[in-house]
Amino acid sequence: MGKDILDIYNDEGECIGKDLPAMAFHPLLNPYMNKIAQLCKTSSFINLPRLEKNIKRGLYGEMTAIKQDEIQMDQYIRDWDIVRAAEDIVKKIKKKITIGNGGKFSGTDVEVNLIGGGKIIHIKLPKKLLDVSASVAPLYTIPGIALGQSIAEIYDVNPMKDPDGATLIKSAIFGRYPQTLEFGSNCPIFTLLKPPHREEGCGTLFKSQRINNMVALANYRTFDAVALTTIFEQLAQLEMANNLGWFKRYHVLGTVYQGFNANNLVLDLIKENADGTVGDVVRNLMKRAYKDGVVYKPSNSYPDVQPSGYVLYKTKDYALWNAYSCAGLLAACCVNIGASRAAQGVSAVLGIFGDMLSFESGGLPDPDAGRIMGTGLGFSFYTHSIYGGAGPGAFTMDHVIVRHSSGFFTPCAAAGMCLDAGTQVFSPKLTSSGYFLLRKEFKLLQDPVEKTVEAAKQIKDKV
Repeated sequence: MGKDILDIYNDEGECIGKDLPAMAFHPLLNPYMNKIAQLCKTSSFINLPRLEKNIKRGLYGEMTAIKQDEIQMDQYIRDWDIVRAAEDIVKKIKKKITIGNGGKFSGTDVEVNLIGGGKIIHIKLPKKLLDVSASVAPLYTIPGIALGQSIAEIYDVNPMKDPDGATLIKSAIFGRYPQTLEFGSNCPIFTLLKPPHREEGCGTLFKSQRINNMVALANYRTFDAVALTTIFEQLAQLEMANNLGWFKRYHVLGTVYQGFNANNLVLDLIKENADGTVGDVVRNLMKRAYKDGVVYKPSNSYPDVQPSGYVLYKTKDYALWNAYSCAGLLAACCVNIGASRAAQGVSAVLGIFGDMLSFESGGLPDPDAGRIMGTGLGFSFYTHSIYGGAGPGAFTMDHVIVRHSSGFFTPCAAAGMCLDAGTQVFSPKLTSSGYFLLRKEFKLLQDPVEKTVEAAKQIKDKV
């Protein structure tokens, strides 16, 4: 693979990275993407108000996504002020996680601290613990058990004095697990990865986040949400071995053009079609691709030019054409949802853009070789239409409806949710309120476009 040299532009049209090789945006090589991966694999969070609510109202083993009130066991409640005891809980958890004399054996990188006004416990697990673990299960098991032991000690609970209390501590934290596969919707422990036993196929954990979570981590800034979603998706594509060998350049070019606005293609198409439609984006994408030499007209005669004047274009660089088409798809979603300010329409764009582009180009492959269109049609059915199960942002990136693309589908859905003006029942503020807090607390999650570009600059001469 030769060096594809690109310029990166931010959402204001400013060039923030010049003459960067596309491979500097490979998830294995880019240092910022590596840091995101490490944050996911080492950080757990405990929602103390949620835990206190579970215990004070007898809410054990909830499974519903929104109201979380189908189980109310008034006979099993305790008046424990969990939030007030936050500092004691933090001290005890840290002591339990730190193994060995002075922590020498577990490492000195154990962190347990309060964030969010003292209502959320952040736990950074020691690297040595993760090194000897077969999976990321410790993100849930270690904090959960340490939390349970800490509460039992603070409130003097044991099977002899209070057998029901001992049982309800477990149920308030882990719900009905292992009787159910899930820990429950009101589990107070949350992370940036699903527990490994809920992985939707080999290598998909990095794409286990809800689309709305990406929107919250970006605080509704569209290009930031697109970049973060792209990073998580491409980390998963790497782990699934999709970004390998024959398809490495395919993924890297798609990543940099769609996810990071390479050569200002996405923003140019949005501006050119600000008063237009999805069809206008398709036409202008073809003009840009022809101008840039990505597609060409083989001849001026039949069959390359039909009697009607219809042109059957060709490309000598399919990976680059796919990157252009995925960038155009994102621009079309932004134009459409930017006009309506209603995210529900994003599935229609994802479902129809591919056909429109194939017709306009004379049969060139649509974005992601049909995967976008196929996924978009199912997405349309399940986000509204006959079924209407949830809004576009409520789906996780590994959902059975959503997971079939090469990582170029969900960035568009995230963009749509950023541009929504409050029409969604399943809004980011409803489904992902804790992730707005994480963005404030972790500078690493802020300005992902700029930070990815800065990281790319560091390695541009090495890739």
